[in-house]
Amino acid sequence: MPDSLQDLQRIAVELAPCSTLLVAPPEHPLTERLAGLSEFRRIDARGLLAEPDELPRQRLGLVAGALEHLPASEGEALLALLRDRLAETLYCLAEPAQWPAARMLALGLRPLGTYPQVGGGMALYHFDLYDYKRTPDWLNPRHWANPELWDKHRW
Repeated sequence: MPDSLQDLQRIAVELAPCSTLLVAPPEHPLTERLAGLSEFRRIDARGLLAEPDELPRQRLGLVAGALEHLPASEGEALLALLRDRLAETLYCLAEPAQWPAARMLALGLRPLGTYPQVGGGMALYHFDLYDYKRTPDWLNPRHWANPELWDKHRW
């Protein structure tokens, strides 16, 4: 059975050396696992929401153990802040009962997998600034704005 914390640690190590921001409580086990990274910073979710301008954009953002302790509106604000201003790539570990895939998709995060556990489970979601929006098929010169067709069809 895969371990969610091992997967997040592996992701952080594979992308190292890069600036990594972990949004988690101080006692979270991932804090110890990532402490050896060169550009690692851990912050509490409420502290980040209170002073979001204190941090520059990070290459990697990890959220673990934070969403479960926040109201839904604050959790959505946290994910939007990380997605829009603070992290180029975002991985979020959340309980699927409280944070279902439809809600995370609405925030722009894609589901990567689930980790079954006793008393529930965890789901891993991902957002990458550089590939979050796929180019639709109709958005190409073959269908519109094709200069070769300007004299052939009346628009």
